Amino acid sequence: MHFVGSMKREFATINNCKIAYTLEGHSHLPVVLLSHALATRAEIWGYQLPLLTNHFRVLRYDIRGHGESEPTGDSYTFPLLASDVAALLEYLNIARTAFVGLSIGGMIAQQFALDYPEKLWGLVLCSTGSVTADNIKSILEERIEKVSAEGLTGQLDPTLKRWFTKGFIEEASHTIGWVSDLILSTSVKGYIGCCRALQTLDLTEQLARIQIRTLLVPGAEDAAFPEQTSRIIQQRIGNSELAVLRNAAHLGCVERAHAFNEILLSFLSRAAAER
Repeated sequence: MHFVGSMKREFATINNCKIAYTLEGHSHLPVVLLSHALATRAEIWGYQLPLLTNHFRVLRYDIRGHGESEPTGDSYTFPLLASDVAALLEYLNIARTAFVGLSIGGMIAQQFALDYPEKLWGLVLCSTGSVTADNIKSILEERIEKVSAEGLTGQLDPTLKRWFTKGFIEEASHTIGWVSDLILSTSVKGYIGCCRALQTLDLTEQLARIQIRTLLVPGAEDAAFPEQTSRIIQQRIGNSELAVLRNAAHLGCVERAHAFNEILLSFLSRAAAER
């Protein structure tokens, strides 16, 4: 299935990779950067834009191998994915940003905060973790083998069941169809490359170095990244707070968009006032 996106993208060659991005909002406003989940693309943040662009300049981008960003190689690392963001900010002459990351985007955000703290005025980690357990590494290996052989179609149903509550899947069929298209539009190389990065995730013991103001937003019904996973991160980042998104699984920015937006805007407004 070919997905036709609604974003008007620009492109920058970053670390020998063509990265697709869009930058919206007035140039004098503080910048907020949005990094999406595995097997989605920048459009996943569409529900956040009406409120965010009233107050901030909003930078969205497709992680390499996702959306319209080029798939390069079949094994990525978090330092590389964070470096992509840093180089994109430099390309756009953006000195500092708040980094909002969802799932793997939140892992990239943690790596970015460790490697480029001077470029941040805020950090928001949504439905994410800081280390990959050995049993999950094995599950990822199985996914890599299956996707290599069969493409992403076989991942569709189990992914949707992890990402959304049963009730939402039943009541929001058009939204589920849209997210399904996002998943199926992801390149095999990009999916596998990010799975390889996920297998190496081990940031927990470094997180005490992060001093930037941080918000964690776990979904109350997220089985893969439960509230306790975010609590572990919060305990290590000194200047941090946590808000549980009720009645949401993994993609809370879609499933509970209005509640998510209220949490996000409240935090970003306070952090921007102090930057």
